[in-house]
Order: sequence, then C-alpha cells, then structure tokens
Amino acid sequence: MTLNLFVNETRNQLSWMNRPERWEFTDLDELTIIAPPESDFFQDPAGKHIASSAPFLSTPVGASFEMTTRISVDMRHKYDSGCLMFMMDHYNWAKICFEFDGQCPIIVSVVTREGMSDDCNSVQVAVDNPYLRMTKQNQCVTFSYSEDGADWTLIRYFGMNKGAECVAGVVAQSPQGEGCSVKFDYLSLSESKAESRF
Repeated sequence: MTLNLFVNETRNQLSWMNRPERWEFTDLDELTIIAPPESDFFQDPAGKHIASSAPFLSTPVGASFEMTTRISVDMRHKYDSGCLMFMMDHYNWAKICFEFDGQCPIIVSVVTREGMSDDCNSVQVAVDNPYLRMTKQNQCVTFSYSEDGADWTLIRYFGMNKGAECVAGVVAQSPQGEGCSVKFDYLSLSESKAESRF
C-alpha cells in the first residue's frame, strides 16, 4: 500500500521540527516550504559547522519503508536545496538532496553517525524537478534519484545500525543563503522494496 502523505486525509500524520514561518499546501496537494536563512542539517567532523535548524516535516516510520518525492528548488545561493531525510535521533540521520553547488544543480547525500556527517556530492542534474527516493530495509539504506520517475540511478548504499524506529520526510534548507523556496509535488510512503547494489 502506498500513501501520499500530502493529501488531506493523511496530513495529520505529519509534524514539524523547526516549523518555518512560511509554508503551504496547494489545491493540488503540493507542498511549498520557504527555507529560512542559514538553515541546515549538518554536523561537520571538524566541528566548524554544526546545525539542525532547517524545516523538517516528517512522519514516524518503522524499520523498513520507501519514500519518494518530486522536487524543485529556487536555487539562488550556494547549497540551497530540498531533501528527503530520515532521522533516528539528533546524532544519527541521513538525507538525499537536490542542491545548488554554486555552478549547477547536483544530487548530494549526507550520512550522519554519532554526530559526524559524511557529505558526498554525486551527479549533475539536467532537469528542474527530479525525483528522489530513499529505501530502508532494516539496517540497509538506498538513496536513488531519477529525472523521469521511471529510470532510477543509485546514489548511495549504506548501513545504519543505530536503532530501528525513525521519522522520515522532507527538508528545505539554505545553509549559506538568505532562504529559498522548495516545492515538493507529493510525498509517497510505502512498504520497503528490498534493494541491493549487488
């Protein structure tokens, strides 16, 4: 069973961490979030940039799930982005982002374990509204993206051993900027389809 968490019947399952001043659902069940200035989730291993201030709209999920969205970002400043993220606690979480690297839109993934973030820039994106997907099967996690919603590219395959229960949802952020607008066309949640890169 697949749920679109943005429709009226399921929105009550969602809750905010860092509720933004400006956000809205449209008549088409799309969500637009205005990320505040200098908002981010990142825990620099060097200790220079520690932040957990970006708006995060999430729902409780179990040990295994799949979440998908299509996203567009008004990219004005370096690192402006929108993301899918799951979080076990403030020190253990991961996100896949559609992000502006200062020159072009790219896919970025960040995996944070025990308070240290591992940031990985991946592929350049040729469309304005790519699809993002995260799949968690117990401790195994797959991040993927697609330009058309049909053909998917693996971005990252990794393990998270910390706990089983978590929350998952969408993030809008502008780490070095004055804010940005991020639109999510939908947010689907379904049972996990076990994936492996092998």
